[in-house]
Amino acid sequence: MKVPKKSKIELTNAHPDKSLSLERYRDLIDMVMTQENISLKSLHVITVEDEYLRALHRQFLYKDSFTDVLTFHLDEEDQREGEIYISVDQAKLNAGVFGVEVRVEIARLIIHGLLHLKGYDDKEYSGEQQMHQLEDEYLKRFWSG
Repeated sequence: MKVPKKSKIELTNAHPDKSLSLERYRDLIDMVMTQENISLKSLHVITVEDEYLRALHRQFLYKDSFTDVLTFHLDEEDQREGEIYISVDQAKLNAGVFGVEVRVEIARLIIHGLLHLKGYDDKEYSGEQQMHQLEDEYLKRFWSG
């Protein structure tokens, strides 16, 4: 397997809960990018509040609703870049619904965003199932490793 060039990874917590540390996810991001052969010049993961992500969802996808994660490809002249925005508020709600820790749900959302950057699509049921299966596999590897 060809290992992608190291990407510049930037992790930003723009959510008011400043106790949230994103550094713990750097190894997870490296693992998924390597396994999925995701080659980017840079990746920026940003945690935000519900309303901020809702505004992005409305502006770029024309949907006025809350969402937990949005992924953007920023391609310019062979300079593939990616951004993953995560709603911490939705991650907390999801964690309660699924009975997992918030840190695990945030990890799942990061993986989900990375899979979208690779080209996976969850608009159809089969794609959604495939992405969930990969998320589960990567979570298991990351938390057990």
